[in-house]
Amino acid sequence: MAQLPLNTFKTKTKVLGTDTGTHATVYTAPIGVTSIILMAQISNLDTSTHTVNFFHYRNRPVLADSQGNGAQPGRTASPLVVNFAIPPADAGSPLAGKMILEQLDSIQAYADTTSTLQLVLSVLETANA
Repeated sequence: MAQLPLNTFKTKTKVLGTDTGTHATVYTAPIGVTSIILMAQISNLDTSTHTVNFFHYRNRPVLADSQGNGAQPGRTASPLVVNFAIPPADAGSPLAGKMILEQLDSIQAYADTTSTLQLVLSVLETANA
């Protein structure tokens, strides 16, 4: 059985499209990996202000702990920013700090227009023990 590297740094980029009923998945933490989003930046390459919506998406359910707390359903999008305005020729960060993604959790995002907004994620993937 092949071993996963302990720590791997990655950069993911995506030009954001509009919402078509399903949010665009930008990144999904692989099986056997916990990921840390170190940085997320959205650049507006247009001459007008545009907005972005940025989500954490839980793909699989999380069971409650031994005290019955913390259960979460699967297939759940949690908005981190909604209608976040990015001025023309500028950039913004939809995260105030770092974010942990458990295996199979995703980052999803979409813009108000097709698109002049580009998202860059800096990710640290760590193999689960």
